[in-house]
Amino acid sequence: MNNKKICLASDNFTPVHPRIMEALFEANVGYAPSYGLDPWTAQAEKLILHSFKESKKALFLPNGTGANVLALKLACKRYESVICTDIAHLHYQESGSAEAIVGCKLLTVPHLNGKITIEGVRKKLKTERAFGKHSTSPRVLSITQPTELGTLYSCEELRALSNLCKEEGLLLHMDGSRLYNAAVAMKRTLSDSAGAGSLDLLSLGGTKNGLMGAEALVIFNSELLEGADHLHKQNLGLLSKMRYLSAQFIPFFEENLWEVLAKQANERAQEIAAIVRTIPKLCISYPVETNQIFFTLPSSWIPLLHEKVLCFAWDQEKNEIRFTTSWNTSEEDVKNLHALFNEIAN
Repeated sequence: MNNKKICLASDNFTPVHPRIMEALFEANVGYAPSYGLDPWTAQAEKLILHSFKESKKALFLPNGTGANVLALKLACKRYESVICTDIAHLHYQESGSAEAIVGCKLLTVPHLNGKITIEGVRKKLKTERAFGKHSTSPRVLSITQPTELGTLYSCEELRALSNLCKEEGLLLHMDGSRLYNAAVAMKRTLSDSAGAGSLDLLSLGGTKNGLMGAEALVIFNSELLEGADHLHKQNLGLLSKMRYLSAQFIPFFEENLWEVLAKQANERAQEIAAIVRTIPKLCISYPVETNQIFFTLPSSWIPLLHEKVLCFAWDQEKNEIRFTTSWNTSEEDVKNLHALFNEIAN
């Protein structure tokens, strides 16, 4: 073992991919119109709209929370509400931004392996609508693909949720901060892995897959376009030097870099999961389908693991750890992790 810690804490910890740094330098020449009127932003939007053929508009933002907030701002009035799982980023890890900024209420539903269920949504709709004006009016169903546990909604499950939304008069929003990992795992296009033909809004990631603070909100529902540009500015998402953000998406899509990087992350996750399965006293908690591995281990192992590995304790009561791989997780990292587990076990 070397003295360098293995980083499996988060794909947000990962450095920017060198090709993306090149794109930033290429954009850093001369003058360009500000506030998204530059040619890089126009080209990046064109590439995204081409990848999601049913989409109408893409707005670029520096972080995923901003994309989620802007999506809900477009979709919700202050008396309306959003249904999501009880572990959704929107609810669990975005500091209450949706409720604080949009003014909507989040209605949580218990997850099943990270996913929301038709039965759970119907039950929540029934209870929330029972008291009419004394409750909120559910307006949006928000899901995450892949889920916060790294699991996947199948195309059939996405269609079923879309049909439910149509039946119940709900808009469908997807948090796709790791959508690239989902597409690679499903062997589908980005559009298919998102069920894009059924979406109203998609928060499209980038930062977790090799970009430098670059995300986008993709709008599919033309009825949500009104005021989008104004709300983009009002919600602090419109950067003056937008070219440095949007330029990153050009090689990302033109060169299929998103696919290469997500594939590397997913492959390393499968290799680590295979190791975990061979170690006595370790138990994987959820199916490993993308780039996240959740597993339990003896409490006495945790400080020994933390000495050599940067990772998060996901559920301390269960002694559950989360590993998140990235494009930068190396084969050497996997080899060293295997040696560490054997060392601790012995």
